[in-house]
Amino acid sequence: MKDTRRFYKELGNLFYAIASADKKIGPQEKVKLDEEVQFAWRHYDDSTDRFGSDRAFLIEFEFETMEDQMASAEEAFQSFETYFGESKDEIDETTRKRIFNSAKHIAESIREINTPEHKYLDRLKKLLKV
Repeated sequence: MKDTRRFYKELGNLFYAIASADKKIGPQEKVKLDEEVQFAWRHYDDSTDRFGSDRAFLIEFEFETMEDQMASAEEAFQSFETYFGESKDEIDETTRKRIFNSAKHIAESIREINTPEHKYLDRLKKLLKV
């Protein structure tokens, strides 16, 4: 992957879109996001930022930025869609499954997947072809 910085930033957009699909982000979704970053993404590659921090933490930073800006879920999802369209040849099947599983785990963190989250997960599944 050429641009890991953008990859993680766009994952933050995607996970924000899933969490904010129902127009509210619960504390359980933030806890699940942190767990996903720690367990699914932190060891994904060896890239670090200029301060030596694992680049995967950009996921949470971007998520929080979108939340602070009160961005719409659709805007965030479209950002990820655009990125994926430009980079799909660099993203292997294993990574695609990892992306989908993280998104699904965030959606499932509050009871069950609601209708708006389900719509985004369906779109993501088609986009990633998983």
